[in-house]
Amino acid sequence: MNKETFEQIIKVTENDLKNINNYSAKDALKDAAKKALKRATTNRDPMFWPAGLLLLGLSEAAFSPSGNASSLIDKASRDEIAQCIGSYLDKWIKDGEEVSFVDDSLAGLALISIYENTGERRYHHGAVKIANYLAQCPKNSEESIIYNPSKGNDLIYADGAGQSAMYLSRYASVFHKKNAMALAAKQLLNFHEKGLDARSGLPYHAFSLEKDMKHGIIGWGRAVGWLMMGYSELLAGLEREYNEGNDTSGESLLKNTADKIMSQYYTLMKTVISYQRPDGGFSWLLPATEGEPDTSATAMIAYSMAVWMRSGAFHAHAKDLAEDVKKAVSGAGDFLLAKTDNGSVLHALSGCEDIAVHRQIYDHFPWGQGSTLALLSII
Repeated sequence: MNKETFEQIIKVTENDLKNINNYSAKDALKDAAKKALKRATTNRDPMFWPAGLLLLGLSEAAFSPSGNASSLIDKASRDEIAQCIGSYLDKWIKDGEEVSFVDDSLAGLALISIYENTGERRYHHGAVKIANYLAQCPKNSEESIIYNPSKGNDLIYADGAGQSAMYLSRYASVFHKKNAMALAAKQLLNFHEKGLDARSGLPYHAFSLEKDMKHGIIGWGRAVGWLMMGYSELLAGLEREYNEGNDTSGESLLKNTADKIMSQYYTLMKTVISYQRPDGGFSWLLPATEGEPDTSATAMIAYSMAVWMRSGAFHAHAKDLAEDVKKAVSGAGDFLLAKTDNGSVLHALSGCEDIAVHRQIYDHFPWGQGSTLALLSII
């Protein structure tokens, strides 16, 4: 990838973030029609997951110490990206720092990143607000965070498990909060036990502990991506704890849980790589290798593996997979660049409207754009 292409992708991502909360009269009419059909309408929460993925991509471009972000753009460009991130987050802070959904935790990663690079206390305060929300929000009896408790069910989504694990892991390792790391691990361990398909090793979209039932389709690409991103960030956080000498307790999470987390992630990576398409992408539904590819699923899955490689979290039993991971990430990067036009990442699957409701619309969406920038920034 050349410098011009990378800069174009950054510019489109910045523009997507600046305009993500614009709500036109046309949008209002569309939402009225969707409401009449009992379909999901626009979520105007500024920290909701589409904005979170844009912020993740921009954060990697601005702050990643290695990869394309460090070699293709200069300090002035990185400072400009950081200013874009800061302006967006400052508006959220000024408007009252409302945290409404578990999905909001994803955007919180940018709060932590910008705090680490600026030391501005308002970003630390915002990060604490999100951590407190995750600690206090409704959970099932095994401490899995219920995705949307307002609906009156106990469904645990792959989305929420992965996003909260990502945030809590980063929060725990940066601010040395062991309870947050333990809660992060529970989200993934519980989903692995209750939400994976025993035959294929791929996740369902959600599960209910109360009904002992798995929901949705098996191997939806973005559900796989969310879980993998949670795993790789948790492993990266545990690796940081170990390297910084903060893991001193004989009964620590690192000692008792890290090997189990790595073993689960290793198995999931190996399974997922077996579904990679010849063109380097992943399909919207992983087993549908001859169906539609999805740039968002491809980027999220490959980003997770790239984060794992970057962290150095190689336990002995995972080293044999490293070369396969490198090839898979490289192939995904080439696929995504082939699907990019003037910086705009195309062919992402539209938003999931409900459990197993995946309308086959492929276009430019913030989740494809942000996750692709995140990946391309660090490889």
